[in-house]
Amino acid sequence: MFLQCLYTTFTLTFILLFIIYWKLIRPGKRIYDVLRAQGIPCEPFVPLLGQVPRLYKYNKQNRIMNFHEELCKKHGLIFMFGLGSYPRLVVQDADLIADILGRAHAPYYQKPRDLSSRLKPLIGLRNLLISNGYEHARARRMLNPGFHFENLRSMVSNMTDETTKMIDKLFESCGKTINLEKELSFLTLTIIASSAFGGNFETMVNAREIVSEAFIAALDAIVNRSLLLIDQIPFFSRLPFWGKDIIDKGCEKALNFVEQIINDRKQGRSKNLCQNADILDLLLKAVDSHGEHFTDEEIRQEAMAFVLAGHQSTGDLMVWIMYVLMTNPSILNACQNEVDRVLPNGMIPTYEKLNELNICESIIHETLRLYPPIPFFVRQCIQDHTIKSKNYQLNIPADATILINSYLIHREEKYWPRPLEFDYTRWMRDPETGLKPKLAHPYCYLPFASGPRSCIGQNFALIEAKVILAMFVQRCNFELEPKNQKIAMDVRIIMRPKFGLFSKITKRR
Repeated sequence: MFLQCLYTTFTLTFILLFIIYWKLIRPGKRIYDVLRAQGIPCEPFVPLLGQVPRLYKYNKQNRIMNFHEELCKKHGLIFMFGLGSYPRLVVQDADLIADILGRAHAPYYQKPRDLSSRLKPLIGLRNLLISNGYEHARARRMLNPGFHFENLRSMVSNMTDETTKMIDKLFESCGKTINLEKELSFLTLTIIASSAFGGNFETMVNAREIVSEAFIAALDAIVNRSLLLIDQIPFFSRLPFWGKDIIDKGCEKALNFVEQIINDRKQGRSKNLCQNADILDLLLKAVDSHGEHFTDEEIRQEAMAFVLAGHQSTGDLMVWIMYVLMTNPSILNACQNEVDRVLPNGMIPTYEKLNELNICESIIHETLRLYPPIPFFVRQCIQDHTIKSKNYQLNIPADATILINSYLIHREEKYWPRPLEFDYTRWMRDPETGLKPKLAHPYCYLPFASGPRSCIGQNFALIEAKVILAMFVQRCNFELEPKNQKIAMDVRIIMRPKFGLFSKITKRR
């Protein structure tokens, strides 16, 4: 009897270990071996963990980007490290990136399954951020008209109205210290809500807490769970621990908010505030090549992606811009002089006047270079594929996951002179031709990714950023408070100052 129990225990243990090896270790080790055999520098292969313990340590010290910088200095522009059971092939050579992101080879690469599983609770799978293949291409074609420049032009007045309200509200603080990160996040939330979905959403009860704070808390929990490897084991991912309640509550609040937006439009309680169709109009009315509309579930998830991802990334871009201006008086002065010239006597920006703000535009692009809100993105190879450049030829095996670190590419001296210096003049348009200087490589600047999966809302975000920047500079004096406050980069998919950005806002004139 004892021997039979011992044999049963041994058999079950062996089966369990075999399943763990076959499902969680072997797939990553196979990819690791194939890439390492091609001479790619690699961090040691550690089953199930990879370099997560080191990454977690850096994250606790608020030095997450230092982890990536040190690996880049150690290995060069191409290397591999382990994120749990998933190897990550880091590619920072622009020629190879062109092969990965370019339209010709786009069918070989898609959003990774592990990323989709992490973000599924927050925004679902049927949206432009997560979907792949035909579903993504179909949605992209259906939504592209919403971002035509004529539609964007009609949204500028909503952007200026919401920015005016926010600045007036900040003046009521009477010079008290405020957290600009939270205020700018709420501003971009109200802008995308009014411009893309209509209605007067800043009056909604607890709107700030419903979306801005609930979303950030859920995103924090998702990232922490990934560092603890919780979501790599389906059984663990379903247990009500390790922040799952935070994710569930945040997702429920955000979903309720988005469903209210949709229902208000359907039932006539809100209306389009733009002269042309807004994004919600498009979601409700668009048809594909077969005459099919978006389903109710697709409408909800696309709206979730626009509201949550759109407002947070632009909000954090504005935080970094304000930080740059408050720590570089000469840049602030140049920006103020241009705004005073183009928009004299407190003139409200128009679409046409925004195009004359060359310095403001250049400051935005340089901030996106040094502080990209999305500092890295990933692609999964779905079929064996070869990528080439002058110096490299890599055979990428199916299921390999490639990490493209735009934060480091934007600071690579191979592509940027004085890469760590904030120099907005590198983006200044020629006054005669109106053309921007040519990049060292078309794929060395990737704040919105590139190719068929580039951010569909990038022009909306750039116009919105220019409106907010111009109006804040035009009307406000702002200074860091305290001047030596700690600014630490915190990466929760989106890169933001971990401790906020505290400032005093007063009237400029």
